[in-house]
Amino acid sequence: MATEVYSCRDGQELKQGKLDYCEIEDRGEAEDDAKRRCQRDPFIKKIAYYKVATDGEFRMFYSYTNPNCKPAPKTAPGAGAIPKKKPAAKKPPPPPPGLLARLKKKIGL
Repeated sequence: MATEVYSCRDGQELKQGKLDYCEIEDRGEAEDDAKRRCQRDPFIKKIAYYKVATDGEFRMFYSYTNPNCKPAPKTAPGAGAIPKKKPAAKKPPPPPPGLLARLKKKIGL
C-alpha cells in the first residue's frame, strides 16, 4: 500500500498542491513527517496523508495544519509576469503658423 502526501500553501486547495509519494504507514510517522516538511518549507499551510490501495481505493488517515504558516511570497513583476508598457505620450499639435510663415506661404517662398 502506498501513501500519497498532498501539501498546499495558504489560499490553495489541497488537491491543487504538491503531490508526493512515500511509504508512511501510521499516524505517528505521518505527524513527524508533516512537522519536518513544515520546518523545511514554512509556506506550507496544510498536509494530508492518503493510503492508496492497489485496487485504486484511498482514504485519508492523517492531516496536519501548520500553525506557523507564513503567507506565500508574492512574485516580483519581473519574475514571470510581463510588465505592462506605459502608453506613449501624445505629442501636442503644432502651434498654428505665425504671421511671417503665412506671408511666405502666400508669396510662395
